Amino acid sequence: MRATRIFAVLAAVAAIGLACEDDTTGIPAGLEVFTATLNGTNEVPALPTPTTATGTAVITVMGNLISWRVDVANLSNVSIGHIHYGPVDSAGGVMINLAPTPGDYTTSETIALGSFTGDTVLTVLTHMRNGKAYVNIHTNDGVAPTNTGPGDYAGGEIRGQLRKL
Repeated sequence: MRATRIFAVLAAVAAIGLACEDDTTGIPAGLEVFTATLNGTNEVPALPTPTTATGTAVITVMGNLISWRVDVANLSNVSIGHIHYGPVDSAGGVMINLAPTPGDYTTSETIALGSFTGDTVLTVLTHMRNGKAYVNIHTNDGVAPTNTGPGDYAGGEIRGQLRKL
């Protein structure tokens, strides 16, 4: 998975840095990396109909800047996506809008790439460090009623708890 590749790249950079005579790793001091594996079984409350959609989120924090990349596959009618406050077994409020590109994604594609800076970064980071933040990608087919199946989960179709690498 992409998160594994990112971790491998960071580990390689660190190893190369250790081999250098000047004792630098090339990884900025204070950089924090969080990842989440997104799927329908992580949704709270549970989805009434299973989804085959999956995804990966990588969130980096450097100072007061939070950056993200979200990749998904087998997901239709993407409408919105967020970083939410909440432990693994609870639904919580929105902290950051990830602004995913609406659409349908059959193969693994990046749907959200961006960054955020502001007064709330410390609060968001505190929740992430405490394991109480998750990424949720919402779908909507635009036809009432909602929550009729994959591609129509306005409350969220795939979710993953953020964990620090």
